Amino acid sequence: MVSFKQALQTLEQKGKLERIKNKTSLSKVPDLIRNAEKALLFENTETEYQVASNICTRDNFCTIFSMDWKQIQEKVIEALDNPIKPVTVDESPFEEAELDLRKLPILKYYASDPGPYITSGVFVTECEERNLSYHRILVKTKNTGTARICHRHTWQCYTKNDRNIDVAICIGMDPALLFAGAISTKEPMDETEIAGGFYGEPIRMAEMENGISVPVDSEIVLLGKLTSEEGEEGPFVDITGTYDLVRQQPVVKVTKILRQKKNPVYYALIPGRGEHSFLMGFGKLPLIYKELRKVCSIKDLAFTDGGINWLGCSVSIKKRSDKEPKKVIETALEAHKSLKHIFVFDDDINLSDPEDVLWALTTRFQADKDLYTYPDSLGSSLDPSSEPGEDRRKTCKAGFDCTIPLSKDRKDFEKVL
Repeated sequence: MVSFKQALQTLEQKGKLERIKNKTSLSKVPDLIRNAEKALLFENTETEYQVASNICTRDNFCTIFSMDWKQIQEKVIEALDNPIKPVTVDESPFEEAELDLRKLPILKYYASDPGPYITSGVFVTECEERNLSYHRILVKTKNTGTARICHRHTWQCYTKNDRNIDVAICIGMDPALLFAGAISTKEPMDETEIAGGFYGEPIRMAEMENGISVPVDSEIVLLGKLTSEEGEEGPFVDITGTYDLVRQQPVVKVTKILRQKKNPVYYALIPGRGEHSFLMGFGKLPLIYKELRKVCSIKDLAFTDGGINWLGCSVSIKKRSDKEPKKVIETALEAHKSLKHIFVFDDDINLSDPEDVLWALTTRFQADKDLYTYPDSLGSSLDPSSEPGEDRRKTCKAGFDCTIPLSKDRKDFEKVL
């Protein structure tokens, strides 16, 4: 297993992390993160905490786990099929900090932000099933903030319990837990079991005073309640790089702040592209892949460039029937409800090469025959072109069959050079 600090050490050893030793004002950190090519660790933030960022990228995950990208995806799919329950241990790695969120190095990432945002907080709830999921928090006072809660598992737990539940919010965790927390399975599933399945051994948990158990390697833990009180949340720069809606959202009341006893590190996850979109997409790719392999001979799957790891994906297949691409398109749309565009290619197209992808779209696609549209579909609230409605979700989805018709001579479509 790999703790958050161990991940930082591995990245540094491989030349992928830069330590910033000089005193750095928190107001300067976001711009430094945006312009950095490596992971960063700010050692002197004029607070009691170090700040780390740019950790969760495709290249960094391959380095941290010593696997290539395909191996990681296959390992996650295996973990979904073979989860391992966590174990509770009798150890207390945490110390209590002053109950004041303003003492944490919580950043205001953009000038337009209405206040400092916790963007890397993974909520742990325990209803019928333990759930880990990301929910951003706009900090309002020393112990309150408004949390953007999408209508999935945390919301279901919250509404079933009179909109008042205990929560633990973990900041800075084992990278396997960071990606597991981003996975939204159809049925409720304990994401600590997915991380355990990924490693082949159970995640170690410590029970908190409010009855919720958290991973013992968490750098910072906020204990509190998600209350029935509401407050304004937003505007927020989301993965599209555009503003999400301003909403009335539940107020989180923090009752205790815990941290690792030695050199606690705050994880600053900058919103809008980068780590943000990578983690969101990482949580969906294995779920799409798992469903697609039931209906086709899949070679590769990737989110499209410009699709910000959320709204568009490309699939390459070894086609067995001309009806297969449509099935692939509809299966992908069902597996990831926020998908807007799906491109299906033959297995000779390199999905990691944008030029190859665009070449195949240009030479193997005819809009009057190969375009499938799905108007009035529920899509993503993050898409600014979607139509007004409940949470701004009405859209027209589309699938592009960019494969060679089996009735035609394949040689006519293949590159000579």
